[in-house]
This record gives sequence, C-alpha cells and structure tokens, in this order.
Amino acid sequence: MVAFGSYIGPHSNETRSNSCSPAGLSVFGTNLYTGVKTLGACKNDVLVSVSYNGGASFTGTSADPRMLTSAAPRPAQAAADQWWQWLAFTKGGKLAISYYDRQYGTDEVTGFSDFSVSGSSDFTHFAVRRVTSSSLPPPTQFSGTFWGDYTGLAALDQAHPIWSDTRAPDLFLCPGTGAPGVPPAVCTAPAPNAAVANDQEIYTDSTGVPSFSE
Repeated sequence: MVAFGSYIGPHSNETRSNSCSPAGLSVFGTNLYTGVKTLGACKNDVLVSVSYNGGASFTGTSADPRMLTSAAPRPAQAAADQWWQWLAFTKGGKLAISYYDRQYGTDEVTGFSDFSVSGSSDFTHFAVRRVTSSSLPPPTQFSGTFWGDYTGLAALDQAHPIWSDTRAPDLFLCPGTGAPGVPPAVCTAPAPNAAVANDQEIYTDSTGVPSFSE
C-alpha cells in the first residue's frame, strides 16, 4: 500500500479554462503544471496505490492517476489541497491515512491549514475526520518560506497522527526588559508575512479511524 501526492488525479480540472494540466519539465527534471497556486485549478491530492501480490506490482504502477482512488473524497476536498500524508494500519487491518488538509473554512483562500485522517476497510471507499480543532495559520519561520515536514502516523486500535502546528505565537524578550533592575518579560512580534510570528510545535492526538458509513 502506498499513498502519494499528485496534482493529476480524479479531481483534476484539466478541461476548464481555469485548469490544472501538465506543462512539461523544469530544468531540474521535475514536472510542471499550468494552474499551480491558482484558486480552483491545481489541487494536490492524496492518491492510493495498492499491491495485491506482496509488492511485486501496484495498481498505480502503470494506471492513469486520474483513475486511482483519492483518500480525500469529500466534495469540499475536490478543490482544496491535501499533502504530506502518512499511512498506517490498525491491528484489525483498517487503513488510516493522515495529511494536512485545506477543505475547512477559508483555508484554501487564506493559506491556513488543518489536519485530517481518512480511513478505509476496502482501500476504495474512504471516510474523513478532522483532527485539528481550529485552523493553523501559515508558518512565519524564514519569512514563511519553510514549514518543517514533521508529520507521522501510528495506529493500533486508533490513529495517532503527529503534525507541525503553528497556532502558538512565537515569544520574544520584550524590549527594555531583562536588564539590571528590569525583570524579563515576554512579548509577541510581527513577522514579514504575518501580524504575529508563530512557532512550529509538534502536536499529536488520538482519534478513531473513520468508517465509510460516517
């Protein structure tokens, strides 16, 4: 079982004027697409490739990615990004996939993010559960150009995802404090890409793996 990210999949918008379509290769040999960072065009999907012969071959080895199963099947996810996925099985054989998800609220417009877990018993039909209780603001480290890809997933009876959370404000020594006769105090501060700089902290939670009937 493999889960991988792809702009081209069952939710591609290649036939629209505001489209997502392959556009050759970059000078580094990586794929280029028309419509990246265009609202309603390219969206990163989490696709599932399955092996039924012990890893000798996978359903996604030669199949068109447009025909593969998406682990993010909700209508709201069809036009929103999902990425940095991890996969695990419960001891009962249920598949769980965790990932960042912009289907909630105005995430896809504002650049905020959430974290979700998808679950399946047949590797074809997926249900989705939101893990984060509120959306994460865009990271401010290095002026917003870096977000540590610190995600992971373990599963036993439940799913136990971890992710890099940006909801905590970054704290700085307040100007004029921490000097002789002036006790130190902590303050927040702006960042080049946000009114308040934030930290990237590892969060985790435990959640039941959702069922397709939910």
